[in-house]
This record gives sequence, structure tokens and C-alpha cells, in this order.
Amino acid sequence: MKLGMNIPFKTQAKTEVKVAKNNWVNDIDRDIIPYIKEPEWKYSYPTKTAISISEEEKEYVEHQARIIFNAMNKTVKCVRNLPEFEKFNFIASKFDCTAHLARMDFVKDVSGEFQLIEINADTPCAIPETFYGNFVYNFDWGYADNINWNLAETFGRLGDYRKSFYVFAANKEYQEDWYNAKYLYENFKTCYTGANTALVPLSELEVFDDGVFYDNKKIDVLYRLHPVEMLMEDVSDDGYPVGRKLIELHNEGKVVLVNSPEAIIMQDKRLFAMMTNFDNSFGFYTEEEAQAIDRIMPYTATSTNLTYIHGTVVVKPIYGREGSGITIVDSSDIAKIDNSHDEYIYQEFIEQPTVEAETVEGDKLTGYVTYSVFLLNGEPTAWYARFSPKEICNEEALWIPIEFK
Repeated sequence: MKLGMNIPFKTQAKTEVKVAKNNWVNDIDRDIIPYIKEPEWKYSYPTKTAISISEEEKEYVEHQARIIFNAMNKTVKCVRNLPEFEKFNFIASKFDCTAHLARMDFVKDVSGEFQLIEINADTPCAIPETFYGNFVYNFDWGYADNINWNLAETFGRLGDYRKSFYVFAANKEYQEDWYNAKYLYENFKTCYTGANTALVPLSELEVFDDGVFYDNKKIDVLYRLHPVEMLMEDVSDDGYPVGRKLIELHNEGKVVLVNSPEAIIMQDKRLFAMMTNFDNSFGFYTEEEAQAIDRIMPYTATSTNLTYIHGTVVVKPIYGREGSGITIVDSSDIAKIDNSHDEYIYQEFIEQPTVEAETVEGDKLTGYVTYSVFLLNGEPTAWYARFSPKEICNEEALWIPIEFK
């Protein structure tokens, strides 16, 4: 039973940290997640202890995530032709759902309310940790089988698995990207026995006027772990705009790209500003969508609309990833920020409660947790969490497993 929308669900501000299970990290298959500990890292990537949240919290957040995703999806369809997104005007998704595989990131405020801080709708990572690793800790393989089938089906429905050629591609030089793509490939191959599929480096794809090819075979469905803002700039050695051509082929129905290139507009952090500043007098958003936006999306502004930004502010590049380029400032210092090269959004700062986590190496750290919910075609599925001593979670954060009470 889903929780009602009319009354906000409140939690205790204190987040429970579970006692560690013995050596659970040793049970992680290094062929699935090899990036557990590198020589230059002070700590192992997974923590020894887990974070615990209640089933009621889980249901509440997933319900809100579903509502917000639908609101975002229809907003993208309406704003994609605005001047702000002019450089994306050549992208025209034919799909109803902008992002087939997305990840929403939440933090808890000091009163225990979950707040949505951003969405990765283009190239979300942490897929092996979420769809496999968290279950190594929880040992709930029946549930894991179910959600992994749903994950594979998200790709299977984009073609005919008996006839279509499915390709999963990433930069093989970047270990995390490669193993995220590899997980999706292996899972698809396991769930769809006999499907025509391949895992390939991005550099081995060939783009022609009539389609995208690998090993002289035309690709029907292509998962590419390569951000759209980079894809748009990709050119061949002889100057041919292969990235833009790939997007055009998607528009023409000659290949299905996962995620849809239009998902970059959903990921654009200005969408938060548009939604939290929107005058809903004419009912564009349903009542429950408007309530969810007001309840769990922090107020966000662009540089042209700073009237209601006061106090402590989180400043984010509109296409920033992994916490890169994010700063925390007082609203009175916004004018000092050099935005001559990048455009920023200005988001209400969410004060978070601290938690303690024990590393594999035996150190106890105090920090903050970011909770992530993956969505498949807008439907919430598995969770992932990161622990960081810093209030802004970045690429140095540790993976902390989640246990649902």
C-alpha cells in the first residue's frame, strides 16, 4: 500500500547505522565490481557498516520519486524548444519516457524529510553496486532476481530480442564506466537467453548514413555510457561529426539510443529552477505533482532569478557530475562567482544530520549520506547510497550498503 500524498511523512532525524556483517566485502565478486580498493585510495570503496531506513520511508520516497519523474518528463516535453535549450533543438525523442534508466539523488534534512537534490537521467552509474552489490550485504536474492529481470526488460522492450542486435558500449579505458556497461550486458544476456548482443568499446562503433554498426552488423538498440554533451562534440579523425550523426540516426528511427538523447534536458539542473518557480495557476501540474515539487524539491534559481535565494546556497554547474564544481556560499557572495565559462544554478542548502560509518580498514568516520533511487521508465526500483565526510558528495565518496527495516 502506497502512502498518501496529503500528509508529509516525517521520520526521525537520527539515521540508524547497522552493525557490520563480518567480511561481507570479501563476498563481492571482483569480476562484477573490481574497483573495491586501489593502492592510492586511503579507504576501500564499500564501507563495513550499512545504513538502515524503514520500509515506510522506502515506500514514501519511491512514491514521491514516481510523481516527480512524471512531472519532469512532461516538463521536458514542453520546455525543450525554449532558448535555454537551443543547442539541443535537433534532438527529437519519439519515446514517451525521456529516460529509460535514471537515478534520483536524495538527502535527508535535519527533521528527517527526504529532499531531491538532482537527477541523473543521461548516464547514471553505480549500477553494479545497486543491482548486485547491495544484495551481497542483504542476501535477498529473490528480490534481486526480480529487479534484475525488470532491468533487462527495460532494454528488451526497445526492440525484438529474438531479432534485434543489442549493443552495450562504454569507454574501456575508464574502469567504472566499462563495468557499469558490462553489468547491463551480462544481465541482459542472462535474462534473454539467445539474444543477439555484444559488449564493445565506444571506439569500435562505426557510424554511417544508414545506421550504426559493429563488426559489420547493424545495431538496433544501443546503450551508450557517454554523456550527450560530450557526444555532441565527438568528431572523427577526418572531422566528421559522428556524435551528432548518431543522434540524428536515433531521431530517424535507424537506431534506438538508451537513454534517449533528450534525457539531457531532464538532467539539466535548470529544470529544477523552472519547476520550483512555476506558477501553477492553470493546473499544468496535477495537485499531487505540485505538492511533491513543493515538498521535496529544494527551491532553485538561475542567475537571472535570484530574488528568493537567501542564506546558505549550493552553487552547481548546470551539467556538473560527481559533485564537480559545486560550492557552498552565502547568498550575499553569489555576485563574486565567476560564471564566464559555465552557467550555474543556485539551490537552497539542505542541512543534513551526520552519521557514523566504519571503513573496511577499521576507521570510524563521521559524515553524510546521499540516497539514490533508480527508476526504470519512471518506476522506482533498487537503491544505492554514498557516504561522504563532506556535505557535498563527490567522486571520493564511499559506497554504504542499505538495509531496509
